[in-house]
Amino acid sequence: MNNSYDEIVANSNATETNPSGDLDANKSCGPDAEHASSASISESAADGDVYEAGFDVQTHGGGQLETVAGFEYLGTMIEGIGTEDDFALPEASETISSAGRVEFNDYQESVCGVDDRVQIDPVANVPWRMIAQLIITLPNGMRVRGTGWFISPRTLMTAGHCVFSHQNGGWAQSIEVIPAMNGRKRPFGSATSTNFKSVKGWTENKETSHDYGCIILPETSRLGDKTGWFGYANLSDTSLESLLANNSGYPGDKSFGTQWYNAGRISKVTDKRLHYMIDTAPGQSGSPTWKCSASKNNMTGGGRSVIGIHNYGGCANKSTRINKAVFSNMTTWKQQGL
Repeated sequence: MNNSYDEIVANSNATETNPSGDLDANKSCGPDAEHASSASISESAADGDVYEAGFDVQTHGGGQLETVAGFEYLGTMIEGIGTEDDFALPEASETISSAGRVEFNDYQESVCGVDDRVQIDPVANVPWRMIAQLIITLPNGMRVRGTGWFISPRTLMTAGHCVFSHQNGGWAQSIEVIPAMNGRKRPFGSATSTNFKSVKGWTENKETSHDYGCIILPETSRLGDKTGWFGYANLSDTSLESLLANNSGYPGDKSFGTQWYNAGRISKVTDKRLHYMIDTAPGQSGSPTWKCSASKNNMTGGGRSVIGIHNYGGCANKSTRINKAVFSNMTTWKQQGL
């Protein structure tokens, strides 16, 4: 693959900043997590795994899966090995009509087998509040839904097709970010951005493996200081194979503004993609796929580390893998939002 595919591109409204400073890192998924302070640097562990610290002020579970009331864990342990049917998810998968209804395209992200998704309520706890409902205004005026998640006070990761739509004219006009939205509730408020990034592999070459991007909020809108943000990791194939992973986002087949969780094993690992039997639906494009560990050791990725950016359907569903190139771009974007 051409290395230029990983070159960063920005929309015309983007402005660059070069802030500096430290952040607090709380890396444990366990109930007795402690705060620690660390510079915003990457850390290497065994098997070539590389982690970037996140920041949260509360934890909500333990082990490799989040603790979510009503979620059936047994099926998750055994599901995920089998035949995969692939199809592409189009950029604008759900339209928000004037009545607030959702109109679906022919291709959708998928519920694989039994639909065992669980609604998150309340959403104002970690890690759920670090995930945001996106309301995207496309160049042609169409409004669509998506999901994003914080990696710094002003930077959110999402799917490339949430910031740049090949089907609808290119860069989004604007994106409203609503962290921890729960129906009509907006516990942390909202902010609107016109500053977006992606990579040439998506904006110029339409490569689905490069379908990722970011939103940088205005300097006066540091929502991540209130919600906290995820760490992320570039893991080896060995560390990823059959890993139990978590995903949560804002699916369009459920009530508007409600967040839903599912989990499952990674069934296939490639250089640029992760495949898994985690149930999703249109609207969850851009949501985080993360590993969870009870360890507090940053060097071994203790706590929550996002490993993929969810963006495509089929059974299995798929994420862009956070490999070395994606990790590097994310770290650049993270710094621009500190």
